[in-house]
Amino acid sequence: MKKKKDRKRERAAVLFILPSAIVLTVFIVVPIIYGFYISLLNYNLAMPASARRFVGLKNYITVLSSGDFRQSMLWTAIFVLISVSGTVVLAMALALLLNSPKLKGISGRLAKTVFILPMMLCPLVVSNIWYIIFAPNYGLINSTLNRLGASTISFFGDTFWARLAILVVEFWWATPYIMIILLAALTTVPNELTEAAQIEGARKDQIFFRITLPYISGFVVLVFSIRLMDALRMFDISFALTEGGPQKSTETIAFYIYETGFKYLKVGEASAASFILFLLIVLVTFLFIKITGKAAPVD
Repeated sequence: MKKKKDRKRERAAVLFILPSAIVLTVFIVVPIIYGFYISLLNYNLAMPASARRFVGLKNYITVLSSGDFRQSMLWTAIFVLISVSGTVVLAMALALLLNSPKLKGISGRLAKTVFILPMMLCPLVVSNIWYIIFAPNYGLINSTLNRLGASTISFFGDTFWARLAILVVEFWWATPYIMIILLAALTTVPNELTEAAQIEGARKDQIFFRITLPYISGFVVLVFSIRLMDALRMFDISFALTEGGPQKSTETIAFYIYETGFKYLKVGEASAASFILFLLIVLVTFLFIKITGKAAPVD
């Protein structure tokens, strides 16, 4: 009887899982396999289908030897380093502020609502809002500088200012999501631990680094992993705000893939670059979790 019940449960479990498995296979697994197949072809939308032929790893070699791709990799690395570390640190500071006993009641709820609002908007909308702020002639910053008699800033014509503008938008949009996770993590820290440390005369910084941070280290590893994956595939902010300029200095790897595939119609090379980005995300995330995994508590 038990074996029959177990078989029925197994069949029921398979029936429940089957629809999701079919959807994932059709819309994720099959396109990935087909995309890898395309990356091995001389596939250009401007050419007739009869001209497409198997070229092996030639597309990968072409992409890796491209100066534009190497420049996009460099900017992506800089962007990831600054945005990931910066947003997590800022989110932690805001989470500690909002978790303070001083911010309770209506004031606390109002502050949380204000900080969470940017997360409700999609990156393209956020970028268009900030474009109005950074615009060269009618932008809020430059128009204010004009009225003050100061020289204006070329946010979209200078590499430094263009990259800074992208980082500002990324910080403004990405920080609230990480802040919510860390705020939830802070509520799991037992009050008894912090109260005992305060009685012993520990300072606030000592309580944070020796009690709070080690206790929520698993959450910190999680948010770093999320931010790593998001930052490595950043496209929309760069596309909407600077269009990869000036002189492709704000072109990320994802933007390079878009431009190669949709502007130059080199689908084979774009597919190859996509798989390079995919492997890069997997490798960086795996190494990060592997290195920091020992520091995270295991329940």
